[in-house]
Amino acid sequence: MALEFDTRRPPVRASQYLELVKAVRTASAADELDWLEWKSTLDFRPKNKADKSARAHLARAIIGFANRQPDIALRNMEGHAYLVVGVDPEGYHGVEELDSVELERWITPYVGEDIDWRITYVHVSEEGHERLPVLIVTVSPPSWGDPIFCIRKEIAPPPRGESDQAKDKEAIREATIFVRRPGRTDRARATDIDRLGERLLRKQQAFDLSLSVQDGVVTPVTVPADFLERLVDAERERLLDHIQSVPQDVPLEQMLKDLIHSTTTPDPRSREQYLDEVERYLDAFRRALPGTLPEAAALAAPRIALRLHNHTHIHLKDVQVRLELPDSVLALSPTDPDDLDSKKPLFSGLPKAPRPYGPVTQKPYAGLLPRPWSSSLYDPTSFTLPSRWEIETDGSTVIFPAEDVRVGLAEDLAPFVAVTEHSLSGTLQVAWTATATNMEGTAQGTVTLPVAPAQSLFDLLEEVELVAHGAEDEDDGFEE
Repeated sequence: MALEFDTRRPPVRASQYLELVKAVRTASAADELDWLEWKSTLDFRPKNKADKSARAHLARAIIGFANRQPDIALRNMEGHAYLVVGVDPEGYHGVEELDSVELERWITPYVGEDIDWRITYVHVSEEGHERLPVLIVTVSPPSWGDPIFCIRKEIAPPPRGESDQAKDKEAIREATIFVRRPGRTDRARATDIDRLGERLLRKQQAFDLSLSVQDGVVTPVTVPADFLERLVDAERERLLDHIQSVPQDVPLEQMLKDLIHSTTTPDPRSREQYLDEVERYLDAFRRALPGTLPEAAALAAPRIALRLHNHTHIHLKDVQVRLELPDSVLALSPTDPDDLDSKKPLFSGLPKAPRPYGPVTQKPYAGLLPRPWSSSLYDPTSFTLPSRWEIETDGSTVIFPAEDVRVGLAEDLAPFVAVTEHSLSGTLQVAWTATATNMEGTAQGTVTLPVAPAQSLFDLLEEVELVAHGAEDEDDGFEE
């Protein structure tokens, strides 16, 4: 199965490193990739001081990770690589927690001082363990122009019978080159050295990108309290409008006749019970209606379209742009009306209205809003939101799908929606970053998003009705 860890960004906090350790615990052997290696344990202070196998294993891993190609490394964890010691898919094993200065002093003679690597310990308190140390060694991303890294000092083989974990039963000679492959670290072959030579000779290029706004605005949305109460009152009137025409007392003889000769059944609720049910529903309706903002905005609010421009002199591959909106602004994936499902409600958070009072003679009406909004918009047999988006959103963050951008040209990014319940006007300066699989580093900048005049949530709901009715009309025309 796939590793249960988000590989788009490297861990920074202790909790994120712990999540990586837990992901290794639940991984399979196939998940040990070019950026990740794990080891059940390594003994850096064996009883036999001549046994350097643990140091050799760590040095091999660091050299192998450092000799990766930058464009391939950037596909995961922004180019970083990790050796996790003390856990594997079989369980938590732990390591002796050593002083980082001491461990670096032992390893640096073998890997040199030009590779940027560091160690972190996390503590696992699971499966019967209490603060079990696990070592994580992080190797920084490789860069174009990096030298070919190799073992800087010979490592003697482990004494016979001392280490079953040692991959090299013979000495690792000075200048030995290791490379990382999916699932293993190997001695370099001729083709590996050719690629590393190309990496050495390749000059660093400026990662020059820009973003421009093609369409759309940030939409401030208000929820007027007086309109909300008028809407609740109108919903109450709709639910009670029919009640005067329903007879209160039905003779027993008539009730039996209806049961025998008709498909209708009497309402098990009394009139008072129905009125109480309506008031409970209206309380829930009043509380839930402001929460329809994200779903309404995703369908009807203006979509923002950005264009990505490539000012470099190379064809950029898999450029992924990340937009960081202010915390007060909510980023949303837009809903395509063509994706609406007529069998499910559009607004998942709205309560279901009570069935009208009286004998059941037809399918219960389940409208949730009075006119001017169409009742079909809120019927449980109506629409739903689609399950997948072109972009990813996380609060105020937008992550666009990767795009190839040719030299001197531009690509339109997938549209998104941005709304806020705060008072904004003018424009917003929004920070963005971008990475590409064949380019070193990160491009960054700001883009100016226009802000629309404030709009009422209820105006937005009217727009929802128009959009949804348009989708209904198209479906009707297709059926004809």
